[in-house]
Amino acid sequence: MVFDTDLRFGDWERGLLDVMTPAGGGPFPVVVCVHGGGWRFGAKDDMHPYAEWLLSLGIASVLPNYRLSDEAIHPAQQDDIIAALNWIADHADEYHFDVDRIGLTGVSAGGHLSAQVGCLAKERAPRVHVRCMYPVCPPTDFPQFIADNPGIGQTIEQFLGASLADLSDMLKDVSPVTHVHADAPVCRCVHGDLDELVPPNQSRIFVEALRNAGVEADVLRVPHAGHAAYQPNVEPLEPLGGLESYLGFFRKHLVEAQ
Repeated sequence: MVFDTDLRFGDWERGLLDVMTPAGGGPFPVVVCVHGGGWRFGAKDDMHPYAEWLLSLGIASVLPNYRLSDEAIHPAQQDDIIAALNWIADHADEYHFDVDRIGLTGVSAGGHLSAQVGCLAKERAPRVHVRCMYPVCPPTDFPQFIADNPGIGQTIEQFLGASLADLSDMLKDVSPVTHVHADAPVCRCVHGDLDELVPPNQSRIFVEALRNAGVEADVLRVPHAGHAAYQPNVEPLEPLGGLESYLGFFRKHLVEAQ
């Protein structure tokens, strides 16, 4: 196994990422693991358990930081994740990455960014092929998100850099559901049934839009779980929804991909 930390991929302060690759010569499929934190806090280390589980499948992981909303507003965050995809293309030979087998996952704000970038990657990172995305508790339709959880307004205003009254166009642009298209990656959204911060209909709305565009997509709703990155009361930590879903999804769409 190779575990390299704090590699520079952008010229901003938080433009650092970690890489985990399995033992062997590859080429390795890659999953980009995006941390959450309301676009205001969090760090790449938060997603290390997600990456560690993928090693058992022979999958490498790239774990980027991104600019937080006290430093830069949308679209800086999605641009940073796209920059991480382009970094993968630039460093494919060095780390034995298979640029034709790329996945995305992320939690909460990171779930939003993994869904958003998944839909944008074909145009914005054409040197890699993002085949699948696994957003966990993702906001995907911001006008509906705010309608269902008005208390999130201040967080969204900081993220987007203006008052909600002035943000109608940007609320659409920041919503992954706006960017769905027929060539979007295969998707599984995972959501706790009791999530009061990001209501579960956010996953349903996104998946329905993908299916309407002809994209394979589904939702795994986790009973008795709230807004969480990990399975409740399970040690060692497992991604929300459990290992069978998480590893099975990436095995099918990356390891066994033709």
